[in-house]
Amino acid sequence: AIMNYYTRAPVTLSNAKWHILQGALDLYWAVIDSAHAALMTIGEIPPAPNQVGSMLNSKLISKKIIESKYGSTVDKFYNLSKKITHREIKDISGKQFDDLSKEASAFVERMRIFIEKRK
Repeated sequence: AIMNYYTRAPVTLSNAKWHILQGALDLYWAVIDSAHAALMTIGEIPPAPNQVGSMLNSKLISKKIIESKYGSTVDKFYNLSKKITHREIKDISGKQFDDLSKEASAFVERMRIFIEKRK
């Protein structure tokens, strides 16, 4: 019985790391979904995730409707998602996750402000 409990511990640690990675993927989808909503607000059909950054740049950033840093955020989260799903990134620290969460939250908030002004 002791060994049964103990042998579950490494699996549980591994699961915890996966949950953090999954959380990072959830942040990616928050960025993509809010960018899609912003693009739909101006009458655009939301593109595939790999095209969101360039469409955001051409439709909103180049016209100085939103700040250029938000294009970088989309690209950053797209690349992060690919690295996680291709197992190039296998671990994200709590600090890294916190930083990603703050950046994604700021992006989503900026998209909300843009969308509400366009209503």
